[in-house]
Amino acid sequence: MTREEKLRAEDMGDYFRVHADSRDLNYDKFFVEGSVQTEAEESYTSHNTHRLDLQGTIEKIKTASYVQNALAAEEA
Repeated sequence: MTREEKLRAEDMGDYFRVHADSRDLNYDKFFVEGSVQTEAEESYTSHNTHRLDLQGTIEKIKTASYVQNALAAEEA
């Protein structure tokens, strides 16, 4: 996730929802007028977020309703 995406993203607690980019794609503004300034302090990367281990990943996947339904169907 880039700094700009993080600024526009909605924090959903366990993840960020990144909305579609609605910026103007007129690149002349960037190349003619200079560099783009952002308000984000740092990029959102795998180095500055919580990383799940294997067990954490399994537990996270099990919270999805379609996975719970599939597991319940296997037990039945």
